[in-house]
Amino acid sequence: MAKDTLRLDKALCHNFDVPRTYAAKLIKAGLVEVDGEVLTDPATKISINAQIVLDGNETNASDGFKKRVFMLNKPSGYVCADRDNNNPIVINIFSDIPKFTSMHCVGRLDIDTTGLILVTDDGDLNHKVTSPKMEVTKTYRATTKNKLVEKDIELFKKGLKHPEEKTRYKGALLEIIGDHEALVTVTEGRFHEVKRLFECVGNEVLELQRLYIGQLELDPQLDEGEYIQLDDPSLELVFKPYEKYTQTFNS
Repeated sequence: MAKDTLRLDKALCHNFDVPRTYAAKLIKAGLVEVDGEVLTDPATKISINAQIVLDGNETNASDGFKKRVFMLNKPSGYVCADRDNNNPIVINIFSDIPKFTSMHCVGRLDIDTTGLILVTDDGDLNHKVTSPKMEVTKTYRATTKNKLVEKDIELFKKGLKHPEEKTRYKGALLEIIGDHEALVTVTEGRFHEVKRLFECVGNEVLELQRLYIGQLELDPQLDEGEYIQLDDPSLELVFKPYEKYTQTFNS
């Protein structure tokens, strides 16, 4: 945050998730303490590093302005839209988080796709991760209807053209790990991309789970519908390419 000070009522709104008018009432009633002193004027300027106490709950004034990033293990049946009249939306999973409606999914996963998705109120980060120029790798585990064949590895690598798409897909990494199971790493994030890549080779995806964004791995301790807040070192992993993708395309 650029400013060194801010209005007390604004700090209260952001830190305790209350409307501005209600914040003013609490302050005027003498219920708010700042750095050990009761302040009763909502317009009072306080330091962004001041300690605010309300109802026994203490917070640093700057905390309410910090951007938040969460790793979610997305369940099947949820959509990544901000609103949907027919299906539950991912954001509502965070309803116990203050100001959860200000957060958005970073990119999208199909309604039936599970696994790693980032949810944040940091618009700049969201744009950076989803920008095609960044070529952030995303790695999925796919279960297929038909048996996987080795020749498809090279086809994925060269780039496939789906009949419903105008442009060819960029090269993707296919790692076969079982007769009907594979890891697929892509950089574009186009509509139904992984499913359509398999359609190009006459196969069908039955189950799809995202495991990695860059080198950030889905926490194996997270059940579907559970989430954790990420720190800066974890976020740095997002922009480091999945290692096997780098080895394959930069060799």
